[in-house]
Amino acid sequence: MSNMPPGLPPFMTDSAGSPPAMSEGSFAQSMGAFGTLLKVQQNISDRFPKAKVPWNETRKFLKCFTIDAIRLNSLYKFHMKLFNEIGLGSIQLISYAPMNYIFAVPNNPICNCYPALNNQKVCVATTDALHRFFTEELELECSVEETECIKNGDPVCKFKVALQPISAYQIMLDEQDKMILSGIRPPVDQNELIERVKALTVYKLLDNGKLSEIGNAYMQFAGNMNVREKVFDPPWKTEEELAAVAAQHSTFGAAFGEMAQKVQGSSAATPHPPEKVATGENPKLQEESKKVDSFAELMAKMKKN
Repeated sequence: MSNMPPGLPPFMTDSAGSPPAMSEGSFAQSMGAFGTLLKVQQNISDRFPKAKVPWNETRKFLKCFTIDAIRLNSLYKFHMKLFNEIGLGSIQLISYAPMNYIFAVPNNPICNCYPALNNQKVCVATTDALHRFFTEELELECSVEETECIKNGDPVCKFKVALQPISAYQIMLDEQDKMILSGIRPPVDQNELIERVKALTVYKLLDNGKLSEIGNAYMQFAGNMNVREKVFDPPWKTEEELAAVAAQHSTFGAAFGEMAQKVQGSSAATPHPPEKVATGENPKLQEESKKVDSFAELMAKMKKN
């Protein structure tokens, strides 16, 4: 049994790779760097448990198809602000393809924790924080890799987040989307229908308005997963409401009174994460999905079964 205390970020647990050793620097440098990493660790332990995001907000994020649209998304803004406040630097999205996100961190403060190390990638803390945020707070299974690092001679640190398709589809597709994939028109207006078809096409579930091979495989083997989605407020709601209140009132006293009421009301509500109800196929599919490198490979396995 592990002796590590609960609630630590992945890079501080027994199962994760440890950060690079801080060698060859002065004792003062090493102690300062160690203190910085401990502070980041503590911030992650304090902030991440309060950062759970409801599926309806993750769904909006997944249905953004351009970098500009993603940057305007509330979840994305929350993510960037959270990581900056934790001490992981000014992270930003620089490249996007469906289910693949490239984040960059210029002047990465984590690199400063290793002044004597060069010609290697050192940002284990950022890599594991990204993995934990996507898998735990968004419930999106993924892989995360640091592809470039300032300490390795690159201009910025870059991280690739690749989502596991089954996991992304399960959250992204609501009942209206599944109706479209089943050949049934959902009760939405024409503009919304067009946007939904566009999203399903981008994610390769539809091809020229018809169910694609991937879409057919998903609907046949995973589309009937029985999932009960719980609804709760996103972690940024109170902050947005307080900003709106401040903008509406001309005096500090009036704004403060309304803000206090909202804060008290929000603290009384406890977030309830989505509850997954497993069917006979659900755990089997999830287990299989962890053993393959691509959706095509998973689809081939499902067809054999």
